[in-house]
Amino acid sequence: MSALAEDAAPADLWYLAALSSEVKPGAMERKLFFGEPVVLGRTKSGEAFAMKDVCPHRAAPLSGGRIVEEGEPAVECPYHGWRFATKSGACSLIPALPSYAQFDAAKIKVRRYPLHEANGLIWIYWAADGREAPPACEPPETGLPADWRPRITVRVGAEGPFDETVIGLVDPAHTPFVHRQWWWREGAGLKDKTKTFEPTPLGFKMPAHRPSSNSRIYKFFGGAPTTEIEFRLPGVRLETIRLGKRTVLGLTAMTPTEDGKTDIVHVIFWDIALLTLLHPIAQKMTESFLGQDGAILRAQNENLARAAHRPLYVGDPDEPAKWYVRLKRAWMARDASAPFVNPIAGGTLHWRT
Repeated sequence: MSALAEDAAPADLWYLAALSSEVKPGAMERKLFFGEPVVLGRTKSGEAFAMKDVCPHRAAPLSGGRIVEEGEPAVECPYHGWRFATKSGACSLIPALPSYAQFDAAKIKVRRYPLHEANGLIWIYWAADGREAPPACEPPETGLPADWRPRITVRVGAEGPFDETVIGLVDPAHTPFVHRQWWWREGAGLKDKTKTFEPTPLGFKMPAHRPSSNSRIYKFFGGAPTTEIEFRLPGVRLETIRLGKRTVLGLTAMTPTEDGKTDIVHVIFWDIALLTLLHPIAQKMTESFLGQDGAILRAQNENLARAAHRPLYVGDPDEPAKWYVRLKRAWMARDASAPFVNPIAGGTLHWRT
């Protein structure tokens, strides 16, 4: 997948690679990001790492080998035993060379990817064109206490253009039609909405406000909850619900795996005891909700794969989608030597949902 294709995921940004709980000490796993194989692992001391899952020698997958910790931790290739340091990607051993060989193995390197781990989430920085450049932006932060971990996790595979998958994060008009659960919008009439948006460094947000009265799930919390909804490049949506001192955070992240395929991962954090008691129910509700997004995207892609189509954007309900497209294009065309300038000014939008 080309990082410069019109509907491709943008590079030089942070993507959700895995949950911390999925990467065990002393273990490795093969992943696909942007169509490229990556080995994601963790040393026995607990440090996560990511490298290209291709041995420079004969292209064997490093993920099929093992982590060796005889001094500096290294990944050992399963084919010929070449070792590559997890911290630098440099080759630290070529076992077949005789002891007297004068060869600097460290000149051979495997590409490494910067990682950021916080709140039980592992983010990977994907640079353009195979570069190992310093990250162009700060890794995503939840704003939660350091010891918070996901209570619920749901992963759904989506098919189709990356842009169409991400637009679902900022599209308000689909929710009463795609998501018809009794606890969300089923049977609820459409109401006029007025929403205010502000720009952020890598996106835009609706500042904290009272949630819509016809979205039933918010009534579960009682009292007077507020919700703040933020979108960030490349495809991250955060909804923070606050009720007094209590918080619920829903984070959805889009990660391209291979051409035309994207992982949608939704995680929820909370510090509300009643939600903990109702965890099995909340898990099923979240799976149902996100599954509907995956289903409509797959159905949409059936048409997109068979017929040329140019999307229509009509009125304020489609303005956030247009903002995303402008934002992504501006990021991809930016001057890397200067601070990024967000082209989105925000404003007040009106729609019915």
